[in-house]
Amino acid sequence: MWWGASELAWRGRLSEARARLAGSLWPITQAAVAAGLAWLVAHNLLGHAQPFFAPIAAAIALSTSSIRRGRRIVQMIAGVMIGIAVSEGAAAVMGTSWISIGVTVLVTMAAASAVAVGFFSEGMMFVNQSASAAVLVIALRHHGTGSERAIDALIGGGVAAVIGVGLFPAHPLRMLRSAEREVLRSLAGALGEIGERLGSDSRVAPDWTLAAAQDIHSQLAGLAAARMTARANVRIAPRRFALREEVSGEDGRIAVLDLLANAALSLLRIGSDALEQGETIEPALAACVRELAGSIGELAAAPQPWPAELRAAVSERMAVLGERAGSASAARGPVLASALRAASRDVRALVP
Repeated sequence: MWWGASELAWRGRLSEARARLAGSLWPITQAAVAAGLAWLVAHNLLGHAQPFFAPIAAAIALSTSSIRRGRRIVQMIAGVMIGIAVSEGAAAVMGTSWISIGVTVLVTMAAASAVAVGFFSEGMMFVNQSASAAVLVIALRHHGTGSERAIDALIGGGVAAVIGVGLFPAHPLRMLRSAEREVLRSLAGALGEIGERLGSDSRVAPDWTLAAAQDIHSQLAGLAAARMTARANVRIAPRRFALREEVSGEDGRIAVLDLLANAALSLLRIGSDALEQGETIEPALAACVRELAGSIGELAAAPQPWPAELRAAVSERMAVLGERAGSASAARGPVLASALRAASRDVRALVP
């Protein structure tokens, strides 16, 4: 029995690994090609002896994800430039030693943190790249001048921009719809579980509500990143200019997912509290929660753009659900019903 459970767990992990690899293989391929081309340009065309900054910059800027590549490229180049500038000055004064490396990293990261405002304050790419560049310059002091290393970093970032933003920018509509689907799957799973529990008056596991909420917030964060990337792509990637109007419409439509997630989180908290305190929820309300979960799950599983028939059917079900939820009378019933009505309105806004 133990081996059977273990085998199933390993199969699940392998399946997840294959899915992750399938999703990142194309970005990885782009990063590999960009790294090779960056070295070719810096070494073969410009004659730099050890242009390690060029392939490093290209690979890190593209990485394994198509999300927000333009931001990563700019942050990476700016961070490397700060690191090179500080380390060249430090090496000239203190030479190359462990003390020099420590002081250089301290000064570099402090300087990067001080100027990391606005665009450069998002994430840790800017500060981390400044530190790593500084260390490389000190450790490999005799391989080229500071200006040569700066040129290599610009070459790597430029090649990454040409490949990742110019030639193969992420498709903004696919990106938005993929992120939307993940949010809907998370919501459907959590609501389906709490709906079943409410229907059978069985408590959820002690940490289940928190774990479900964390998963929903994680998917919302992915959606926010996808929305920002989609908006950026249609502004800066020439191949995506024609999609500006369509992306703007999709971006506005899926903005309601934040409201839907808030309503779903309210349902999770209200339902789990009711179960924890032994309060009975009207069967009709529990059925409404399950129906809401089913409709959201149906949307998550359907290919996009959704067929008109599916959108009409879901919208009609949500209108009826909102009316049914309004007749609740249990202690937590009105609050649960209010969250259900809000969720039903949000789903209807999602399928106009």
